[in-house]
Amino acid sequence: MPNKVVRTARACGSCGEGMLRPTRVVGMAMEHRDDPAVRIRSELVLPVCDACGDMALDALQAAALDEALEEAYRRKRLRQQRALINDLRRRGISQQQIERFADLSPGYVSKLRKDKLASGSTFRLLYLLHEFPREAVDAVSRLDPRLGEMRARIEAAAN
Repeated sequence: MPNKVVRTARACGSCGEGMLRPTRVVGMAMEHRDDPAVRIRSELVLPVCDACGDMALDALQAAALDEALEEAYRRKRLRQQRALINDLRRRGISQQQIERFADLSPGYVSKLRKDKLASGSTFRLLYLLHEFPREAVDAVSRLDPRLGEMRARIEAAAN
């Protein structure tokens, strides 16, 4: 998508103190979806206030920024979810146990390891299982007693 470049500086309508100047935003971290820090990887020049950091975007610039953020978000999230799943597998937790824990359909974890983006809630469940395996399995096993075997594997790996 073409990036319309602001050629001249203009007063910032947000703070009234700074000037909106054409600024390369590659490397800038912004909130996107459920992630508070998505780093822009695309070469974009957007009008950014030199005092408050606010942006005043037209429709084309907003679309270009959204596209860049979504691409960076997807790349980051896929990398994170693959790492979580691979770490869980190295700890001896099977794909089937992960799917049972997160209430996912059979084969879904395989898709997540490839190119499928997990929903926010599924990603959070994977994260909880990764960071707090005993507590997460204890809580969910009250709902699904079949997770008892998973609890035993986690205990064995911890010892």
